[in-house]
Amino acid sequence: MAIAPDGVFVCSQFKNNVPSDKAEIHVEVSVLNTLTNAATAVVNCEIISPEGGSLAGFKYSEEVQRESTGTAKLKSAISSPVLWSPEIPQLYKLVTSVSVGGKIVDQKETFFGVRTVAFDPTNGFLLNGKHYELYGTCNHQDHAGVGAAIPDALQEFRVKKLKEFGCNAIRTSHNPPTPELLDACDRLGMLVLDESRLMGSDSGNMKKWDDQIRRDRNHPCVAIWCVANEQFMVQDTPQAANVARAMQDYAKLLDPLRPVTYAAPEDDVFRGINSVIEVRGWNYHYGPKMDKYHAEHPNQPNVGTEQASVVGTRGIYTNDRPHGYVAAYDVVWPGWTTTAESWWSFFADRPWLSGGFVWTGFDYRGEPTPYWWPCVNSHFGILDTCGFPKDAYYYYKSWWTTNTVLHLLPHWNWPGREGQEILVQAFSNCKQVELYLNGVSLGKQAMQLNSKLSWQVKYAPGTLSAKGFDDAGNVIAETKVETTGDATQIQLTPDGRTINADGEDVAVFTVAAFDAQGRVVPVAQNKINFSIEGPGKIIGVGNGDPSCHEADTIVPNAPVRGVGVSDWRWQLAKIPHNSGVAPEYANDFDDSAWDTLKAKPDGEARELTIKTENTSAIYRAHLKLTEEDLNNSGVQICFPGSDDEGWYFVNDHYLGETHDWEARAEFDIKKFLHAGDNVIAVGVNNIGGQGGLYPNVSVNIIGKQSPPPWSRSLFNGLAQVIVQSTRDAGEIKLTATSGGLTLATAAVRTQPSAPRPAVP
Repeated sequence: MAIAPDGVFVCSQFKNNVPSDKAEIHVEVSVLNTLTNAATAVVNCEIISPEGGSLAGFKYSEEVQRESTGTAKLKSAISSPVLWSPEIPQLYKLVTSVSVGGKIVDQKETFFGVRTVAFDPTNGFLLNGKHYELYGTCNHQDHAGVGAAIPDALQEFRVKKLKEFGCNAIRTSHNPPTPELLDACDRLGMLVLDESRLMGSDSGNMKKWDDQIRRDRNHPCVAIWCVANEQFMVQDTPQAANVARAMQDYAKLLDPLRPVTYAAPEDDVFRGINSVIEVRGWNYHYGPKMDKYHAEHPNQPNVGTEQASVVGTRGIYTNDRPHGYVAAYDVVWPGWTTTAESWWSFFADRPWLSGGFVWTGFDYRGEPTPYWWPCVNSHFGILDTCGFPKDAYYYYKSWWTTNTVLHLLPHWNWPGREGQEILVQAFSNCKQVELYLNGVSLGKQAMQLNSKLSWQVKYAPGTLSAKGFDDAGNVIAETKVETTGDATQIQLTPDGRTINADGEDVAVFTVAAFDAQGRVVPVAQNKINFSIEGPGKIIGVGNGDPSCHEADTIVPNAPVRGVGVSDWRWQLAKIPHNSGVAPEYANDFDDSAWDTLKAKPDGEARELTIKTENTSAIYRAHLKLTEEDLNNSGVQICFPGSDDEGWYFVNDHYLGETHDWEARAEFDIKKFLHAGDNVIAVGVNNIGGQGGLYPNVSVNIIGKQSPPPWSRSLFNGLAQVIVQSTRDAGEIKLTATSGGLTLATAAVRTQPSAPRPAVP
């Protein structure tokens, strides 16, 4: 008896009534009887508060037939619930157990939140009954150093990076998210638009849709389902409308209270998918046609499913086609979209649009725009592939948070451009900003809502600074960028001081170059070498450079020394056609009277020694090894083949066999070897034509791996190292060195942790 794979579905949502004094909790449990007889299953449920106290217990019993599934539907309530939101991500826990005969046979823990979500045609997205602007980003799932194989702890790192600039929602573009991402969003407070990879109403795609919804529906972070992204060729057809309707109806069957959308790459079009979908999604096409669409379809809610696509390279301020770099000002965008300021100022004035999702939060592998090679990743991110902020980060932080923000760009290291004008921008939410160069005012400007400020400044080395003022003229923020010296030292900064000693947790180290005055050098490109001590290992490095071709991951190579086996003796003989050992295979067998066979140089025709059909022979060779040879990590032998069948032995130990004249045979033989003389023996059976052993046999002595030589070049002053724990507690120490720079060390401690629960 067990909780079935469908698991536990907890419904704590209320579509129109926000729970304040009491929240009803509806629980649906699927129970699978794996016993050989019918049995009475008792389902016990207990609700645990965010503080850890028991709030309610309730149970249900039912007889379940053998090899069948029963469903228990239960109901309870939480008094004065704490409502889940990105600002207060409080989680309750449901502990569900199944008992038979008074003994617990299975148990499952389900975290959930109490909250309501809805989309209103006039007021946009509603969270817990109130308008809630979506400050969202679209994200693929890959990261510098590790690609798409993201450790679970790195999901949390990425969500925290997004929240820093005010992002409160993620669109999982364009596939179902890993559950660990949703876990992080539940804990940290991040809404999720949960998207299907493919649109289809056939059984295969509907099964995937079913799995996705059942798997993800208990996560309070999931606010809306998306049936698909940009079905250009079919989206306006009646057939596409039927498919979208089927997927939407099925989502409502499994999860009645979450809305459904489609990410539509078109403007004022109300046919096909857009005519049946509950919430109209907008991929670009912002502007007057949005207003026209809304006026003509006033009862359909809207959301900006994909906006912006502004391009820029962190720390680069001139377009550089040969190197694949794009200026990071908010002034470069592809033809299908516009600037961050333009799209956001439009959406911010229209609450019915619900906010939107920027393409993208992070840079990602592929889709380099506007340049291709040598680029290997996109330039769309507000953050680069490491999570280092680009300048656009501060634009969004200015208008998506209540923090006081004042940021200047570009950096102020421009040798050779003295007297030339340089575009200076200020991203800020201060009411006024005054710019200074070496203490001389260059003018004060008023900041318009959701905007930015620009100056043309003739370059002179020194200090570019700014002051931000409130409505009363008080200085509320100051910032500066300075002309730095050359890099003289490295700094390592981990994202935390402790990680779990579970073999999975990670520490993310930021690597930076500083000058003699302790300032980050924004143009430093030094190559940094890394070494590690203690219970941890480096699993990846990155620097956010979209055109960097250095290795993100280094696989250590063990040294290999080849030993040729060239001198053979052979004789026609009957052999056992199985793994049995013939006397002629024995080490002490005297083969001195046998014929000889020598390996031939590569490229020469193979010599076939068996001239008649259905005839067999035995071949023997000797291999002399020392104790030093055997102290290496492994010894492998490679037989290029036996025509037509072969049985392979070392020191009387059977290794394996082949039954195809073209088959190669490779074996790890270290455990069968000893210092001194070793005997290799092969029994060969020729079935047709001529045959025999191909004598160019090689033995590879595999040395011990040395730590891989990890390194990464800084990109505009920064790089990143991802370190993963082992299962041992202790201190991990990372060291960074580079010629001409003072080295740096930083440490994190690994602490014992509870074993990770098994995945059901």
